[in-house]
Amino acid sequence: MIADEAYDALIQGFQTGSWESFFDLFDDEVDVILPAPQTGHFTGVEGREKLVGFFSVFTPGTSRFDKVEVISRTVAEDRVVFEDWARGVIFNEPYAARHCIHVMVRNGKVVGFHEYNRPLD
Repeated sequence: MIADEAYDALIQGFQTGSWESFFDLFDDEVDVILPAPQTGHFTGVEGREKLVGFFSVFTPGTSRFDKVEVISRTVAEDRVVFEDWARGVIFNEPYAARHCIHVMVRNGKVVGFHEYNRPLD
């Protein structure tokens, strides 16, 4: 399933800093909601550009996930919602957060990616 591939490639991107396999799963136009620091809702070509720009800054030298645990995975027609928590380092600072990642698929490509998160105590 393309949504599962996208989620796996997302986590792998944080492990390796290689994002191409993640970006390759997306259509040319994407509906995107991103967390800070690029908080916002972006659509179309701009949505894909914001997605690529947002994730490209996470490199292995400054950011990584040491542990990710999927809490739930919900499938509804053309969309999958992943809930997880992750711990690691983001921009050389300790990181612990819970994520809700909503992936929408159409015609074999990811056309929607909404990410929400909150820090873990």
